[in-house]
Amino acid sequence: MRCPNCGASISDAEEKCPYCDSYLDTKKTTVNIEDMQDKLRNIGFPIKNDPNDKPNILMVLISLFMPIGVMMFIINILSGRPKSAIACFMAVFSGTFIIVFCMIVFNFFSMSRSMPYF
Repeated sequence: MRCPNCGASISDAEEKCPYCDSYLDTKKTTVNIEDMQDKLRNIGFPIKNDPNDKPNILMVLISLFMPIGVMMFIINILSGRPKSAIACFMAVFSGTFIIVFCMIVFNFFSMSRSMPYF
């Protein structure tokens, strides 16, 4: 690792640069799915990587209903099926977007009908 202040080569375990005495940001900015699965395994969740991880169309259609879709997302992510989890998340997101869009359109038309004409 290089110090962002002076550019010196230092070890990854350092919190402070020994050359310029500047504090280093040692926080990890990205999260890898394998790291998250390892952490879950360590606290007791049985996670396996499923080689047949393919989103099921029925599962995606059921996920359009938001509470069920969120539960299916969590179950798939804990079961080691990230592709299926992403499909469920996208179904929840798109279903919610469609409902909000329909509500806005409906309210717009109902308001325009109730306005007085001048």
